[in-house]
Amino acid sequence: MQKGNAQKGLLMEIEGNRRAILSGCRGILTYTESQIRMRTEGGAVSVYGSGLEMGCMTVDGATVCGRLQRIEFEEGTD
Repeated sequence: MQKGNAQKGLLMEIEGNRRAILSGCRGILTYTESQIRMRTEGGAVSVYGSGLEMGCMTVDGATVCGRLQRIEFEEGTD
């Protein structure tokens, strides 16, 4: 088992620069038009862009829509 792996348990499907489907999320940490940050098993994942919004949210996943510019992973976020 890897320690501190922000991607652990996270599955992402990216459709161009307009939509990202994330499975394995454990809640929303930040929600603005330019950043959506979600908790994962090993840390957090942030989607940056413009006009961002949640297209769909389930118990363990989310769809982020808008103009996606970058995705970052953080390790060990509480």
